[in-house]
Amino acid sequence: MISSIQWVPRGASNPFPKKFDPNGEDMGDLDEEEIKAMQEEEEEDRKIEKKFEKGVPSIMNDKEKDFYKRYNFDDYDSDEGEQDENEDEERDENDHSRKTEEVGLKFINRAMKGLMFYKDTDSDPYLTNKEEEDIEDIEDVIIRPTDSILISAIVTGEDDYSHLDIMVYEEECDNLYVHHDIILSSYPLALAWMDQNPINPQEKGSFMAVGTFEPSIEIWDLDVVDNLIPTVILGGKEEDTADPMKKPSAKKRGGKHNKFKEGSHRDGVMSLSWNSHQRNVLASGSSDNTVKVWDITTQQCLNTFTHHKDKVSCLHWNSHEKTALLIGSHDKHVSILDVRAPDSAYKWSVKGEVESLSWNPHNPKEFIVGTDDGRLLCYDATLGTAAAPVWSVQASQKGSVSCFSYCPGQVGFFATGSSDHTVKLWNLETSSNKPTLIESKNLGQEVFTLSFFENSPFLLAVGSETQRPNVIDTKRFISVQNSFGIARPENSKEPVFITNNKNKNNAEEEEIEEDTDSDHNDDEVEEEEEEEEKEITPPPKQTKKLNNTKKNKKDVKNRKKVGDSDEE
Repeated sequence: MISSIQWVPRGASNPFPKKFDPNGEDMGDLDEEEIKAMQEEEEEDRKIEKKFEKGVPSIMNDKEKDFYKRYNFDDYDSDEGEQDENEDEERDENDHSRKTEEVGLKFINRAMKGLMFYKDTDSDPYLTNKEEEDIEDIEDVIIRPTDSILISAIVTGEDDYSHLDIMVYEEECDNLYVHHDIILSSYPLALAWMDQNPINPQEKGSFMAVGTFEPSIEIWDLDVVDNLIPTVILGGKEEDTADPMKKPSAKKRGGKHNKFKEGSHRDGVMSLSWNSHQRNVLASGSSDNTVKVWDITTQQCLNTFTHHKDKVSCLHWNSHEKTALLIGSHDKHVSILDVRAPDSAYKWSVKGEVESLSWNPHNPKEFIVGTDDGRLLCYDATLGTAAAPVWSVQASQKGSVSCFSYCPGQVGFFATGSSDHTVKLWNLETSSNKPTLIESKNLGQEVFTLSFFENSPFLLAVGSETQRPNVIDTKRFISVQNSFGIARPENSKEPVFITNNKNKNNAEEEEIEEDTDSDHNDDEVEEEEEEEEKEITPPPKQTKKLNNTKKNKKDVKNRKKVGDSDEE
């Protein structure tokens, strides 16, 4: 399943991602046991290489060694001078087999001359288009400025393997593939992309903050391939400093014996939001009912807010007011606070637990809230906490509104995802000031996350129970074209979602088969009953014939009597 997705702005990624260096500065974050284990593994590899460099591996038995020496596999690809020296040494060791071995070696060398490997590809006459192959290898790794980068937080099995997929989407050919991945230590719950380098405040990069079931927040460098350790860790337990990738033991998960870092959350991190105006600031919401504001360059907690009484499920910085933070909680309240005045928080009460929320990018004073009872509500922050919603709609009939995203390029266009397996596209009409449903798709599986892409506004990514996200160009929908007056793209067809309707189809097929079987059985029963009736009572046609024959016989007798009387 995909628990969260996040787009990376075009041009923010390094065109040439670097490979993780196990001997680099980042290795200082590993403990002595891990470094020692890696060194021992490298030393073992070097020993094996040396054994084979000597010619006869020590793991061979005497028979294999004799065979190895007899056919001179050490020097079968050596030049003639080396072969002559080997033959002289061999002549001294075994004069009896010298002539036969010389003939055998020459024959083998002649026969395998065309099969020899070359020292480099340039000297191999059988390899052509070497430059083209090198260019293709580079193109597989390079990230072009036109590429769209999508990050998917993926969980396989029962929390056995969690990882981030750094995916490249080529919009011109509708191609999505995994560039590289990052293994995580725990189940991912929330993502927040940032361009601030946590170690060098003056540098920019491409980093991803990850919230998991653990109380710590890991920040990963997305421009490093085969990365093993996060760049920095915010909060967490004291043991995480020694071994950030090691999961705590079952005895320590209760919390009584754990020592947390100063300012750390005490439970899983459910939501994250990066402040694009103050690039070193990150906000986090947790299952411990608190909201924290972090300075990622110092890895210190700047402030903690405790005005909610249940889990903090979502939060979002305002794009115009850099100190205004929107917060949603399972205590059925939405709050707005100014981080400069932590004691003053404005609260709105809703009827359900808050599952998703967002500021309106086209109207910074409005915010949208999705609840677990399927309602979607819009509030105007300037009207006060007692004001009624500007508009509301029942976005889901059977489940919660688990995710919500505004289209950054089209006013009034937004998408919702629900636990009832549907993705819906809406148009907020200015005349009625109420959203109208223009497209609905059933994926056959619960939808957990979705997001429009800022650089390609109509591009929508959807994460659900499968391990591969749906990336859909929504302007290819005829309903979207008609609603917003968008010209139809050339040679375009309506997009198709990757669905999971197999179980549904199988159930329908089974029902159809059962119906046909029952109909077939009913027909058989009716046929058997008809046969029984035929055996018991003769058919009506046959009865009529028999009655007619009896009547004819009586007529014949009567006629004979009448004839006889006339003759007499």
